[in-house]
Amino acid sequence: MSELQPDKSGLREVRRILVEWIAAATAALGKKKVTDTDIHDARKQLKKARAALRLLRGSIGEIAYRRENAALRDAARPLGVARDSKASIAALEALGERHESIKLDKFRRLLGRERTQARRALTHTLISKQRTSLRAVTKRSERWRLQGDDWEVIGDGLRRSYRRGRKRFATAKESRDTQCLHEWRKQVKYLWHQLQILQPLRPGKIEEIADRCHKLAEKLGDDHDLAVLRAKIAGHAKSFAHPKDLDELLRLLDRRRVQLQDEAFDIGSRLFKGKPRAFVLRIGKHWEAWRDSATE
Repeated sequence: MSELQPDKSGLREVRRILVEWIAAATAALGKKKVTDTDIHDARKQLKKARAALRLLRGSIGEIAYRRENAALRDAARPLGVARDSKASIAALEALGERHESIKLDKFRRLLGRERTQARRALTHTLISKQRTSLRAVTKRSERWRLQGDDWEVIGDGLRRSYRRGRKRFATAKESRDTQCLHEWRKQVKYLWHQLQILQPLRPGKIEEIADRCHKLAEKLGDDHDLAVLRAKIAGHAKSFAHPKDLDELLRLLDRRRVQLQDEAFDIGSRLFKGKPRAFVLRIGKHWEAWRDSATE
């Protein structure tokens, strides 16, 4: 991603970055042989693009926003199944290393077959349709009028992400519900990618906040992978020859999830301690100084 330029329209700059991220996803899916790494890269770029789109929401209008958000979401969704299958295997191996006496061979083979099926589901035709959909989003973005004051629009998009992240944090901490944690993670990732865009405003300061978001997203991501794995274990309990192996694996998994969640809540309490208005006001001051520097 090339950085925001202070002497250019902020809204146009965010659109340029959004288009760059969509192009990177399209390129990853356009290779002759799409690998697991390509799938991971494409999903990552599409999440970034959705974060950038949220910064433009107040400018392009609700109809355009909802249409493009749905298009990006739908393009990423089939990739998630393949990604979760691979992540489940990695999470299982990590748990197995902690307790080598647990016999996981049969369940490991089962996950391997599921991963193969998930990859086969990503046919050339499906990937081609995804690329066509992404190119259409880029083409439509050329017609966005991008109305409104730069920071008023961008700051409002940032405020939405921070406010939703703060609310999801409170809900997840109270319930520890898997879906609530997943929803919190999504908002944290949007905020992280938006701060990556805005990092040139005050590199050291904003990078520090972005890094905190990244660390939090990783903790929640690891917890999500374990939650997906737990559901698979529950659905294939008969693949464990000895009930004690199943019980021990679940015990290790649940203990690790509690640890990850506690670490996430600790980071979240520091990241979301301020109110949305104050958070955006602080970033807005950096925006003003950054833009002023371009006229000096």
